[in-house]
Amino acid sequence: MPSSRIPRLLAVLLALAVFLGACTSSDATTTTSAGARVTTTTAGESTTTAAGPTTTTRPDLSGLDLPANVVAQLEDLMMKAQELRGLPFLETPTITVLGDAEFKARVAEVTAEGLENLPADQALYELLGLLPAGSNLEDMLGDLYEEQVAGFYDGRTKEIVVPSRSEGLSLVQQGTMIHELVHALTDQHFEASAKREQMIDEDRFDEASAYLALLEGDATLTEFHWVRTLSQRDLGLFLGESLQADMGVIESMPRFIRDSLLFPYDSGLQFVQYLYDRGGWDAVNEAYRIMPDLPASTEQIITPGDFRRDLPVEMTVREVEIPGYALVLTSTWGELGLRLMFDQVLGEERSFQAADGWGGDYYHQWYDGRGRAAFILVLAMDTEDDLQELRRALLDYQARAIEDAYYVWVDEEGGYLHFVVAHDPVVGEQLKTAYGLD
Repeated sequence: MPSSRIPRLLAVLLALAVFLGACTSSDATTTTSAGARVTTTTAGESTTTAAGPTTTTRPDLSGLDLPANVVAQLEDLMMKAQELRGLPFLETPTITVLGDAEFKARVAEVTAEGLENLPADQALYELLGLLPAGSNLEDMLGDLYEEQVAGFYDGRTKEIVVPSRSEGLSLVQQGTMIHELVHALTDQHFEASAKREQMIDEDRFDEASAYLALLEGDATLTEFHWVRTLSQRDLGLFLGESLQADMGVIESMPRFIRDSLLFPYDSGLQFVQYLYDRGGWDAVNEAYRIMPDLPASTEQIITPGDFRRDLPVEMTVREVEIPGYALVLTSTWGELGLRLMFDQVLGEERSFQAADGWGGDYYHQWYDGRGRAAFILVLAMDTEDDLQELRRALLDYQARAIEDAYYVWVDEEGGYLHFVVAHDPVVGEQLKTAYGLD
């Protein structure tokens, strides 16, 4: 999931993907479904892992309002997550158990954050030809979290949130819990949730998407390591259960939404595997420490060899006013934003050729409050050949995706490529003139 809201919506979509993939004290507080608070204690155990010796903690979750077999499974999974990831819990994670209705409401509450500008985003996506006219983006996103999930980690409250259940966790649910426990581990060690929230608060959405790919790639790789510990019988059961998952809602979404949801798991896994193959978990841990200050970009996730060396070009951002329109957002579109556009309209091969030389960008998004949007994207590319390749792709994109009645202008000016789009041709000309484009 998971923000041009392609980049800004990505922040929302990628948060949704968490649900669809799906402290130094020895004491911790756990909330049960009845609201009671219980204290759990831990005892240290020494374990040797692929990352070297580490001290894991055995939680005592006996106060949870869950059947004893489910509690035992959660305790075992906490141990396994520490062993596989090579990090100990600094404190026992808080486990919050909710009834089905409460659980669905909690998921909806978390995923609904940041959706206040959906009308502006829908107008932009319709302008860009990514959504059919008259679509209801809010309903689309709402449908994505209707399915029951095994649990999730809430980085704001530092809780593992699970639905109440009388039966034990299935193998897929156990894998999902390993995934979410890794989020709790990395949050305790690297303050990952707070760092990503800061990126989002500062409208650094391409960086936030890259950082989320690190988080989800890390948890997914650990989950894969857990899958490798299964017996042949359990592996067959796990795969069989996975194939039965209902993907109807996701498959009904426009491609750019589906790809947004897949990005942190697919590309994030490749990125983290690249780091792990070269330096084990130490290399992954180092990425948490340095990525927020690089700055990072989705380009570095898509091409892991670019990490730490191919940094975005710094660009001077110019802002203009449009009478009757509000400036909704200024941010970075990113290589991922380009690929999401091009994959849906031009196909993957052309998308790769056009977006591969991305060097940096900024964009402005305006909205008139009545369904009309205006947009400018200013791009730097690595070479002149890259710039001309992207220019040709944007012209092809215009011809295939954008309605003839709308305004579009694509060309190079001052070494940068400019992409101007507006529902109102008069507004489009105003933008072109304001930016000094011929």
